[in-house]
Amino acid sequence: MRPLYFIFWFGLGFSFRLFFRRIKEVRPSKNRFGRTIFVSNHPSAFLDPLVVSRLRKPVVYFMTRSDVFNRVTRPLFWLAHMLPIYRQQDGGDSQEKNKKVFKKATQTLARNRNLLIFGEGITDDIFERRLKPIKKGAIRIGFTALEDLNWSVQIQVQGLGLNYTDPGIFRSDVLIAAAEPIVLNDYKAAYLENPSKVITELNRELEMRMQAQITHVKSDAHIRLHEQIMMLTRKGMNTFCYDTQLSLEERWQYAQRLAAKLNSSEIAAQVESSAVAEKINAYFKQLSKIKLSEAELYWFALDSNWRMQTLFKMLVQLPFFLLGLIQIALPQILIKRFVEKKMKRRVFWSSTKMGMLLVILPLWNALLFWLASCSISLDWWIWLLLLFATNVVALGYYLFIRNTTLFIKSFRFNAQSLQSVVKERNLVVQQLETLQF
Repeated sequence: MRPLYFIFWFGLGFSFRLFFRRIKEVRPSKNRFGRTIFVSNHPSAFLDPLVVSRLRKPVVYFMTRSDVFNRVTRPLFWLAHMLPIYRQQDGGDSQEKNKKVFKKATQTLARNRNLLIFGEGITDDIFERRLKPIKKGAIRIGFTALEDLNWSVQIQVQGLGLNYTDPGIFRSDVLIAAAEPIVLNDYKAAYLENPSKVITELNRELEMRMQAQITHVKSDAHIRLHEQIMMLTRKGMNTFCYDTQLSLEERWQYAQRLAAKLNSSEIAAQVESSAVAEKINAYFKQLSKIKLSEAELYWFALDSNWRMQTLFKMLVQLPFFLLGLIQIALPQILIKRFVEKKMKRRVFWSSTKMGMLLVILPLWNALLFWLASCSISLDWWIWLLLLFATNVVALGYYLFIRNTTLFIKSFRFNAQSLQSVVKERNLVVQQLETLQF
């Protein structure tokens, strides 16, 4: 590993364990090195390469959009295993420039190193559970490398699916699934006869395999409906509305089955004929009118133990919150304001904030501990342990604020005042059960 890649790999390990509540990998890779071109979906901008490189075993070199490379960033990006890839929308002679990039990719694969490409090419501003069309670059890079290396090594392309409950929310979940790899050497004869046809066919196959690794909702009209049904049934990949008895993999599988049903024209017609979509929409409009979320309604009106459990959590988290006012609050507030002011696209916020906190928090706390050490005498290893403990303080600080906000809001409502909404919810849930959702 190059220095900057190793620093992020080492530093992000514990940070991700705090950022994500649950992490699951389906069909994990066993080897750290190899000649595999990993192709992933791209739902969350900066967060995606960090997740793939840190939460999976293989060491990867990133194919990154060229417009972020300049005289200042190029050396840093080299240290972080990043290679530029030129897109048509960026202007210039992208094909000619990419020939040089392909040579770099060939050299990387020849050294028994893996590549990572985000095949969709772009990230949407709004998080959606679907796969956009996959570009042909990964397949082209693989075959170009095989030709340059005289087909003397094995190169494969493997699709990855990043499945977040919501990448913009702290203490959400992530599941990474890997598809069966495509061994490009198996298509040598067909490729030599008709390269364009083979690249197109394999790219289509790669796209289908990637769709099977994520929740893929085809219709724009069903994106919101899919999320709403997962919230009501409490079985899917929603961040707040889920049955704690279900594993993350079970929730992911349910989300996929639900998407497959909504993608079916027959079942979609059944949903429309039963008017269940209209009833769900009316129910969520009623929640919005009283400024309540589905998760909050469930906690406030249907979970009788929620207040006592939340109060107990707050008492446990209070000491961490008080420490966090000194160790966390100022950097967190300044970073939040800076990122949200400078970055117009919200999709970049969470990963940028996390990256900046990863760098700034240790420096800020090192300064605090140095000042404290001037008046308190402790062994150096104790100060080091206290510095690592700031991650736990940060978690307690955040959870205390979130739980306190919810706890105070809960007193605006009571079970009796919410009975009419609960009744409407029960009717919708019953209808979903009738439709076997």
